[in-house]
Amino acid sequence: MSSRIAPGLKVSWDYTEHAEHYDKRADYSEEAISELVRLTGCVPGKPIADIGAGTGKLTKELLKQGLTVRSVEPNDAMREIGIKNTTGKTVTWLAGTGEQTGLASASVHAAFFGSSFNVVDQEKALAEVRRILIDGSWFACMWNHRDLDDPVQVRIESIIKSFIPEYSYGSRREDPTAVIEATGKFSKVTLIERKFTWEMSKDDIIIAWKSHATLRRQAGTEQNFDAIIAGIQDYLERFPAMITVPYATRIYAAKMLSR
Repeated sequence: MSSRIAPGLKVSWDYTEHAEHYDKRADYSEEAISELVRLTGCVPGKPIADIGAGTGKLTKELLKQGLTVRSVEPNDAMREIGIKNTTGKTVTWLAGTGEQTGLASASVHAAFFGSSFNVVDQEKALAEVRRILIDGSWFACMWNHRDLDDPVQVRIESIIKSFIPEYSYGSRREDPTAVIEATGKFSKVTLIERKFTWEMSKDDIIIAWKSHATLRRQAGTEQNFDAIIAGIQDYLERFPAMITVPYATRIYAAKMLSR
């Protein structure tokens, strides 16, 4: 599948190949999102931004909270699915990036990055966040992390590393606190963490792995990537149709200091 990045936008990660699989990933913890909304004081009628919105995973959770969302996504394929996933809701979709959102200055009451802050130039993205936020508003970035101590996940990790010995999840599992606080433009970071389990079919687990851009990139070749997916699939054949996968939603939130 050829790249489908909106014209005029530059991105380091192209998710075109992953768009059709992305919805099979676990949702964010509803409890964690509710806590984030309480912390940041988000209320209906005051727009907030979901930056790097993908197919609308985070957007859908924010809409459940009754919020008005501006969803920013550079990839046409991902954005098209997101629009379908949120039809009729209080959301506006835009083509943009974390560094160039396309949103007006001082136009949103919060700016959230759901599993996207690791694929942007973080300093430039934080400067863009300050531009689009209303004074006293909040920034937050978040990820879902599988529990790598779970026996099933341990085995999957060993399969991956048999093909990629130096495999690393990179910055998506790194604490961004130092980067955020080093700007001097945001308050001390607050961590929200909620553990949860997600019931997934074996087929959906495989589809979710097919959407894993970090794995595909480090695999080096499509042949190696396909072999890893096949190895995971072979391992999962011994399990029941549905598998309980342990996760934690981790959110890092900070209030913007006055300009």
